[in-house]
Amino acid sequence: MAGRKAWRVVLLAITLSGMVASCTLGAARQPPVDPVGTADLQPTQRDPDAGVVAIRSGFDLRKYSAIAVVPFPVTDSGAKGKDEVELILTMPAFFQAELVGRLRVTNLFARVDLVREGNAAPVGERILRLEGRITRLAGGDDTSAWVPFAGLARHWDRMKAQIETSLVDVHTGQVMVVTADRREAPNSDFQSAESYVKDSFEAMARDFVRFLERLAKGEAVRAD
Repeated sequence: MAGRKAWRVVLLAITLSGMVASCTLGAARQPPVDPVGTADLQPTQRDPDAGVVAIRSGFDLRKYSAIAVVPFPVTDSGAKGKDEVELILTMPAFFQAELVGRLRVTNLFARVDLVREGNAAPVGERILRLEGRITRLAGGDDTSAWVPFAGLARHWDRMKAQIETSLVDVHTGQVMVVTADRREAPNSDFQSAESYVKDSFEAMARDFVRFLERLAKGEAVRAD
């Protein structure tokens, strides 16, 4: 009887951990590592959605009627296995599409343009250009959690993703906002590395758009 009760406790714990994991999209936020920003705009102020940010004095998102989202190149030069090379090829387009899709449903802008690789972004007044780079991309170990000692492998070989963004006033060429966001965690969700990385980039796109929605309401940046 005691053994049966113990197994019930174990099964309940597994079920609850799965439920909690399913409520969290991707890896946990971590402080960005060495974000670059620009010469006069450094992302140092913490924000619960965008990670760390800096906003140029006088910037008002509401005066812009359009935004153009350009591809985010992967600038992480670390050694990659075959699977991570595949992520480098697919994640920029995936992240760009996530940003564009989420921006379009917010109605923050009358027009949201997805700029393809090699195409010129639109020019003119009252247009923002969203550009940036993926400065860290590592899929981490996704060995099945049921494999003996897999937890140690997952802990030491973690999924890592970091993005840096710039919002540029197209008419003046001035960078108005910079942000940096990082996600990092062992893959404990019984997911493939590709699925976990996609979830993490989806979460970063979601949270960045939330940040813009707050700016559009005139809310100040706040610490998390």
